[in-house]
Amino acid sequence: MCSDTQRGPTTECQYPGCTRAVWQDPDGSYSSFCGNTHRLAMANNPRSQSRMCKNCNAKPVYIENGRLHDFCGRRCAEVFKNNGQRATHPRLSPTPSDDDFCIIPGCKSRVYVDLDGSKTKFCSNRHRRAAVQAHVADACLLCKEMPVVEVGGKKSDFCSKRCSTTALSKTPVILEIPSTNVLYDNVVGQFTEQWKHPTPVPTVIKLWRIYGDRSVLDRFSRYQLEVERRTGTSGANTRRRFHGTIRACCLGDTSSDRALCKLSACNMCNIIQFLPAARAGERTNFGRFGAGIYTSATSSKANDYYAGSASPNRAMLLNDVVMGKTIKLKTTNTSLTKPPPGYDAVIGEPGGDLNYDECIVYDNDAIRASFLIIYK
Repeated sequence: MCSDTQRGPTTECQYPGCTRAVWQDPDGSYSSFCGNTHRLAMANNPRSQSRMCKNCNAKPVYIENGRLHDFCGRRCAEVFKNNGQRATHPRLSPTPSDDDFCIIPGCKSRVYVDLDGSKTKFCSNRHRRAAVQAHVADACLLCKEMPVVEVGGKKSDFCSKRCSTTALSKTPVILEIPSTNVLYDNVVGQFTEQWKHPTPVPTVIKLWRIYGDRSVLDRFSRYQLEVERRTGTSGANTRRRFHGTIRACCLGDTSSDRALCKLSACNMCNIIQFLPAARAGERTNFGRFGAGIYTSATSSKANDYYAGSASPNRAMLLNDVVMGKTIKLKTTNTSLTKPPPGYDAVIGEPGGDLNYDECIVYDNDAIRASFLIIYK
């Protein structure tokens, strides 16, 4: 691994197989990776640092002058070339454990092992499909046929690189999350539990995953990493917070309402399409803590700021917000254009001028829309 001073704009990402250039931190230094995804994947999956032999899948591949070969040595390379059969190393084969076998009830077959040495949970594609149909596994949000996979120790939204690439090539885009998905229960649970107003808790009708433009997501990741380094807070104290605004269309009402509109009055679609994030504060007629981007941990408070006559349903965004080091304020300060020195975000605390909490950030890169909630 080269030192920071040896890395530059043409240095390639150190994640095995990635040829993208490393990105530059806000302080001018260069990372070892192209983005947060590959950085976290290497940190969470030690085996990715020593890719396994494509033939025997028991030894790390041979590395020559920084280049990773596909095999551990000539013997495995020749065996694979001649007959495509994997060599076996009995001494390196441990006693099978439960995760060595397919998770479909009654199946005794061993799971498939990827070329990088990572175990899957199924023995075949037939059982992968069966797992989705039986709701044993969450379905890919794009193809809806195959179960999602884990990337860097974290569950992906997709079943394969192909589906991931296809979906992300069309950003910004929204994909429906079915009610059988674990993520659905997680988000709807947060929405329901954080409804603090005395009004009845609404019923969630649809839930959508938002995928923003790659350049915007890269800026969010860089800002997040910069705050994490500067403050020493894990994940830069990134939290999920609600935001209500104007919706002038029917985006998300039904499974076919997936197209983002181009109406200038539709703040909802404009925010998802990552036009200037300052528009997020337009519905609030009064910015209690100045010219910032307002969100709340309280879903019912965000509901107060929703407006829309095109649909009988209501809509709300759930966002990832980089809060970093926060300062809690209870009294109004409309003159703020940035957090007080030494802080990254302002928390409006209930008890003074507020009945419910607020979180205010003043940098467009500190927030990204992650989920669209349709409710009634």
